[in-house]
Amino acid sequence: MYSFSKPIRVRWIVAVMVLTLTGIGGAWQFARSLSQPHPERYAPGVLYGGIAQQQLLSRPVAREYLSTFHTQETLSSCGPSSVLNVLNSLGIPIANENALFDSNAWGWLSVRLQGITLDDLASLVAERHIGEVTVLRDLSYEAFLDHLKRSNNLDNRYIVNFDRKPIFGVPVGHFSPIGGYDENSDLVAILDVTPGYGPSLVPSKLLYDAVQTTDSATGRSRGLIHISNLTGMAGRKDVRR
Repeated sequence: MYSFSKPIRVRWIVAVMVLTLTGIGGAWQFARSLSQPHPERYAPGVLYGGIAQQQLLSRPVAREYLSTFHTQETLSSCGPSSVLNVLNSLGIPIANENALFDSNAWGWLSVRLQGITLDDLASLVAERHIGEVTVLRDLSYEAFLDHLKRSNNLDNRYIVNFDRKPIFGVPVGHFSPIGGYDENSDLVAILDVTPGYGPSLVPSKLLYDAVQTTDSATGRSRGLIHISNLTGMAGRKDVRR
C-alpha cells in the first residue's frame, strides 16, 4: 500500500492550518493564479501552442501520449496526472487520478491539498509494476542531456519535476511527462498536464536549470523519474512496432 513520507504528512497538517487561518477562498485563488499560463513571462526560446503541437507529431514518444492525453484534475495533482498519462501511453488505461491510489483515500486527499514530492511520486509509479523506476537528482548537464536523448526511445518514459519560474515565469513546482528531445534544435518536449498550457518545446539548458532548483518540502533538488525496461510487459502495446 502506498504511503507518504513524513515531510508530506507534516506538510498536509500545515496546509490544513493555512487554509483555516487564511480562508479556503483566498488560498484557492492564490493557487489558481500560479497555475495560469502567462506567455508574456515565458523565457526566450520557449515554443508553445500550434508550433509546438506540430513539431511534437514527429516525435514517436510524444505521439503515444497525445492520442489519449489527460490534464490534471486538481490544482495540485500534476504528479498523479503525469503518471496516468505515462500509463495510458503504454496502453494501460486508467480512468482517473484517484484510481492510482486504490483504496488509499488519505493519500489522494493529501495530494489534492498540497501536492506530492519526487520520491513519493516515484513510489506511486513503482506500485504499478510497469518497469524499473529510478529517481535522478543532481545530474551534470552532460548526464541530463544523455537522458533527454534516451527519452526518444519508446522503451523509456520520463517524468520531470521542475520549477516553472525559469521557464514560464510562475514560481511553483511542477511535474509533467517528457515527450522527446530534438538534438538539432536542442528543444525538449514538455507535455504539460496543466489545463491551458498545452505542450511546450523548451531549450535543454533552461529545463536543466529549472530542475536544479530546490523543493522546499524536502530541502532536496528536483529531478527526473526514469521508467525503463518496459519491453515485454504484459497487457501493454508493443513498444517496438
